[in-house]
Amino acid sequence: MATQPSAVSTAFTALELNGKAVGLARSLQMPGYRVETVVVPAGPGNAARLAANISISTMEASVDLGEPGPLLDWALSLPRGNAMATDGAALVLDANRKPQRRVEWSAGLITALKLPVLDASSKQVFSLGLTWQPATVSYAKPGDAGSVVIPAPKRKPIVTANFRVNGLPFDARFISQVVLPTVTAKLVVEQTSQQRLPSRHYASVDLGELRLVFNARCQGDVLAWVQKVVANGRIADGDYLGIVVELLDASLKTVLASISLAGCGLLRYEEDLIGSNVEQVQQCTLSFAVGQLDLQLGKP
Repeated sequence: MATQPSAVSTAFTALELNGKAVGLARSLQMPGYRVETVVVPAGPGNAARLAANISISTMEASVDLGEPGPLLDWALSLPRGNAMATDGAALVLDANRKPQRRVEWSAGLITALKLPVLDASSKQVFSLGLTWQPATVSYAKPGDAGSVVIPAPKRKPIVTANFRVNGLPFDARFISQVVLPTVTAKLVVEQTSQQRLPSRHYASVDLGELRLVFNARCQGDVLAWVQKVVANGRIADGDYLGIVVELLDASLKTVLASISLAGCGLLRYEEDLIGSNVEQVQQCTLSFAVGQLDLQLGKP
């Protein structure tokens, strides 16, 4: 007999790092298990037998850009080049913030940091998408502990609509959208006979792309700069830019946070498709490779 899945009411999800609650999460992906079957000649007469490689899938969370502290430091450890294996726990809390479920992980390594899209027409809260690879996971009992205490934020939420871009060699007032980079990493897993668990280290870190979308009012200036950069068929040292994206308050005067993007090299210049008898706002887009990335919060 078929049954309907029961609804689960979840009030909050939260993260712990090294035994301390560090913040609430907007969304949380718990780990799973993957089994890869392989055929090995292990039987009598080298007869084929099945074996399996079992791995833990990555965990993911979306967290608001809020206070400085361990969670933000852990998120930024990947682009800063100092990522460390970190123990932690993912919590599911009820409306009173009492733990209903607890999944602990060991030696979690950040493998992706996704920054949001800034859009002048959006009112979304600025959030960070984190992906990490745990070495091990365990499913602990929530216990009879009281409510999880997470310090109340001292800052107002940062929204994605209020921003300013500095560092371009032309007028940047007419940027309608900033597609911030997604930083990704590849892990190498090595198994040795001396270790119970495989050793893991970063094989590479990709800082992603920065995309800036301009409206038609500055298209001439943008195109003129692009033509100058590509005129000799290569990107010279002087053509790399240091771009700073500032996140502002509602008055557009106070800087709440800044994202520094150094060594930005032009990758693409693109224009929107023009359709006949179609009313549309013409835009052009610049895409840049990123050499360095960092984020700093302003004073509260």
